[in-house]
Amino acid sequence: MTNVKEFENGKKVFRVTDREMSSTPVSPLLCSNFIEEGFGYQVEGMWSEMLFNRSFEKIFQITPATYDWFGGRNVIGNDWQNQEWYHSSYDHNRWYACPGQDLPLSMAPDCTYLVPKAVGYSLTLSQVDGGVHGETALEINNFDERPCGLAQNGKLLKKGAEYTFSGYLKNLGDKPVTAELRFYETTDPMNWWQEPVVCLPLGEISTEGGYKEATFTVDDFEGYATFSLWITPGRVLADAFSLKPTATCKGWRPDVIEGMKRINPGVIRFPGGCFASFHDWRTAIGPFNERKPEPSFFWGDVNYNDVGTDEFLQMCEMIGSEAMLVVNIFHPSKEYFLQDHQDFGRWLRMNARDVSVDGRRSPGTRPLAKIEPYFKQPHGFHVTHCIDIDKGIECAAQWVQYCNGDVSTPMGALRAKNGHPEPYGVKFWEMDNEAFRWLSHADYAKLLIRYSKAMKAEDPTINIGMTTYHSYSPNVEEMLDICGNYIDFFADRVCEPDNLGYKLGAIRRWNASHEHKIFYADTEALQNRDPHMAPFVADFYKKNGITIREARRTWIYALSLVSNLLMDMRYGGEVKFMCFNNLANTSGQSCIETPKEGAMLPFCGLIYEQMSRSLAAWPVEIEGYTPTSRKEIEIQAAWDLERQKLVLILLNRCDEGTRVTLDLSSIGKSFTKSSSRRMSAAGGRTQETAQSQGNCRVEYDYGAVNTASPLTFAIPAFSFTEIVLE
Repeated sequence: MTNVKEFENGKKVFRVTDREMSSTPVSPLLCSNFIEEGFGYQVEGMWSEMLFNRSFEKIFQITPATYDWFGGRNVIGNDWQNQEWYHSSYDHNRWYACPGQDLPLSMAPDCTYLVPKAVGYSLTLSQVDGGVHGETALEINNFDERPCGLAQNGKLLKKGAEYTFSGYLKNLGDKPVTAELRFYETTDPMNWWQEPVVCLPLGEISTEGGYKEATFTVDDFEGYATFSLWITPGRVLADAFSLKPTATCKGWRPDVIEGMKRINPGVIRFPGGCFASFHDWRTAIGPFNERKPEPSFFWGDVNYNDVGTDEFLQMCEMIGSEAMLVVNIFHPSKEYFLQDHQDFGRWLRMNARDVSVDGRRSPGTRPLAKIEPYFKQPHGFHVTHCIDIDKGIECAAQWVQYCNGDVSTPMGALRAKNGHPEPYGVKFWEMDNEAFRWLSHADYAKLLIRYSKAMKAEDPTINIGMTTYHSYSPNVEEMLDICGNYIDFFADRVCEPDNLGYKLGAIRRWNASHEHKIFYADTEALQNRDPHMAPFVADFYKKNGITIREARRTWIYALSLVSNLLMDMRYGGEVKFMCFNNLANTSGQSCIETPKEGAMLPFCGLIYEQMSRSLAAWPVEIEGYTPTSRKEIEIQAAWDLERQKLVLILLNRCDEGTRVTLDLSSIGKSFTKSSSRRMSAAGGRTQETAQSQGNCRVEYDYGAVNTASPLTFAIPAFSFTEIVLE
């Protein structure tokens, strides 16, 4: 089941050679990441906005895809609070009429996130069309003699911190109405509405409407509180609310920025994923309340676009990461959804006798044109904004100009107006996500030519990425023949050696015969997609009843991340980067979790913290050892960039330890000092969550070595060790 015997518990000697495995060093961008807007929890928990559904939009139904990602509705249901990965940033707190009480909620497919009435009060809340932001606003009808209004739970206030509220209010009646902002401690439900910990009069609400703003400092309280707005009797329209701490990093939570610096991603992919395939970047720039909230077609819910191009790119600047933007390729087929040409092709192969293709048909068969519509599923939205091909090409070119153009250009001037005069210099542009849902591989490749010409006319230095996975995978060489001179990298996925070898083989053949060179990138990397995983890992999942979703939160999965990075490293700079999926808040399958109490790194984030700073640059061959990510125990040796230090990486993804003996006499250099860092956990199923932290053991060792004789190193069960010799 494992390759433990290969090492003979240190008795077998492996000779480290000076033969380098690649002609270029490991890419400094290799450890990269992926963040998706519109997925309900990623950006929202990282951003400083404290109000959920701040403009009172009607929530689009949560889709089965979201439940599937988080574990399956049949497994986790609607109430996720008992899941081990759940924490405060997963709460979807409802707006509710107050005085009243409410409980924190996670996702529910048909939830309105609005409680319209309060027991004992003549008060109703109702969503109405219009307002100043988005499609709807909230109408507060207080027919009671007492002040009452609306509230939302789950606001963590910190002593001494300053906060700013802003909200649009309009008096819809014919008598004066005043408003007051209050926060109540929510630790004791029996005394919920007794004494506010913060009380701020907002004054009279005008019939013309306008924004009310208030800044306050919490002096004598720290903990969870309920936000509430109280009005005297009357009718009021409310919209575009916001509550943020004053101290942010350009809108991002400071603790999140510090956590991101620890992760140290080389490249971050944005704004999706599936969300990117319908997104128009122009709706997410400029003043927040002038942006257009948009439905998340694939995942459900509403995305406010408070985090748009500028906010994302400024975050990349703060943490020192490159950005990769995913371009929405406009096409009429986007009126449909899940037109997966891979599944369509599989169906055709299974029913070849029942359908004709390319005009060739037998008696009794049905033409392809009459079959294909069954694979086009209407998604229920009228997406007129992204179906015109010519407008899509113009939109993409404008995005390049907005990000990289000089202030003398129209879009560069708009960027400067929005607060960033200097160009961002975005290098990497991926051409849609899962484009096979709408386009055949040939049609997609032909469209890339038009997009590339228009985008590179704005900045010829950018890199254009062609998606090369799923049904496009077996057609990559044909796609290269069509558009190879107009693209710069494969935007691939699936971390497995056969796929990587095939794709890099295609790239090498292209690069050998063309002046224009192409590189490889994995832009959305799950670590257990390989259909032929290491035997022990696959068996471990099966024996322990670990689903594919739970597996992504475990220590053995994090060790698989190390294995896949080692595989990429062996190709040197041919693999430019691997975007781990996901960055934040996806049921623990992430590099950072952002509970309101403070950001923390789960296992994969801790791995990235180490691997992104590895000195390993020039992997070398080890005689008698064949590397592959399908082994449970792996060893790897590499020079640093200057070829002065030797880096040894020892990985064990199984429950049995061993030792390895390495002979360094052939590499032409001796070493006298050793430093090592070992990461381990109690078992492969162990998790590192907001509820249970400190489960990753980190051990350091420093000492003298004599490499004149072979060195023996321990490889404990479920461990990752990096040793630097100098």
